[in-house]
Amino acid sequence: MLHTFRENASFRHRIERALQAICAELHVDDFHALDAKTLRRGDPAEARSGSKPLLTLCSEAGSCYAFKQCDGPLAAAEEAAYELRRLGGRPTVPARAMRLELEGEDAILGLIKPFVDFNLGAELDADTTTWTPEQRAVLLADHAWEWFLDNLDTNTSQYALLGPLRVPVNIDWDRSFFSDGRSELTRFAKYKPQLPNARTFLYADYVAGKIKLPLWMLANEARRIRRLPSRRVQEILERYAAVRFDDPAERELFVRRTLMRRRGIEREVGSFMRALWSERRSLSTPPDSLGEWFHRSALLAWAKWQRVLNAMLRGPIGQAARRLLTFTRSWKARYPAKSDPNEGIPTRAVE
Repeated sequence: MLHTFRENASFRHRIERALQAICAELHVDDFHALDAKTLRRGDPAEARSGSKPLLTLCSEAGSCYAFKQCDGPLAAAEEAAYELRRLGGRPTVPARAMRLELEGEDAILGLIKPFVDFNLGAELDADTTTWTPEQRAVLLADHAWEWFLDNLDTNTSQYALLGPLRVPVNIDWDRSFFSDGRSELTRFAKYKPQLPNARTFLYADYVAGKIKLPLWMLANEARRIRRLPSRRVQEILERYAAVRFDDPAERELFVRRTLMRRRGIEREVGSFMRALWSERRSLSTPPDSLGEWFHRSALLAWAKWQRVLNAMLRGPIGQAARRLLTFTRSWKARYPAKSDPNEGIPTRAVE
C-alpha cells in the first residue's frame, strides 16, 4: 500500500511539474495590455487552420498573434475560460476578446491569442492504448474543467501535445458555457452527436478494460476547482455574463448556477467515478440476462461507431467540410447584410 502511494505521488508530481512548465511557457508578458492600434497584418501562411476565419497579426515589437473572428459571447467565453484556468494554475493559451480596426477595413470583433509552436500533425489517436499514461491522466483530470466550464467541444484535434511529456493541452475554449451550465457529467455527453470527444474514447476503453486510469486524479482536480477563490471566480463569470445576456436576471441566474456547479463538483465527480467503476466491473463478468447482453453489445457498438465518426471527421470529408465552413464564415464577416450596419460586429448573439 505504501509503495502504491509513493508511486502515485511521484506520478502526480511529474505531471504537475510538466503542467507548470507549460504554464510558464504559454505566459505572455503584458498580454492584457496589448493595444489593438499597434497591430498590423502578418504573414498569412502562419495562420492555423480551423473552422473560423483567422488573421495573422504582429505587434511593433515583432510578436505574432492569431486573431479569430467570432461573435462577442464566444470570444468572452474563451477569455473567461483562460482566466479561470489560469487562476487554477492550469496551462491554457492566453486569450482576449478584442475589437480590431485595421487601416482601410471595417472593425471586426473576435479573439486574439499568441501563436503557440506545436506539431500540427501530432494528434491524439482514437485508440487510447497508444497514449502514454501521462497523456491519459492529464486528459482525465481536464474532464473536471470541461464540465465546470461547460465545454464539450473537445475532439482530438483541439489538443496540442506540449512539453517533454507531450501532454494534451486544449487550445480552444470558445464553446465554454454553451448550455449555460446545464450539461450533465457523463461519459456520453458531447457538443454535437457527430463530434466524438477525446474522452469519449478514453472512457470507452477504460470501461472495456483496455486501459487503466488514475481516477483519483479526476477527484483531485475537482477539489482544485472547488477551492478556487470564490470572489475572483464570480468576477470572471459576471464579466462573461454581461456579454452573453441582455437580461440582468439571466446574468444573475447564470452566475449563481455556475457557482453552485463549482461548489458541488466533488460530489458530482464522485458519483461519476462510481458509475465508471460499476460499468467496468459489469463488463468484466458474463451477462446474467439476454437484456443485459443486448445492452452491453449496444455500448460496444456505440464505441466502435465513435471511432468511425472520428475517422470520417479527420479524413477528406471532414477537411472539406471545415474548409467550406471557414469560407462561409469569412464571407459573412467580410460582407455583412446591408440592412443592418452593425451586423458583422455582433456583441450579443450566440453562434
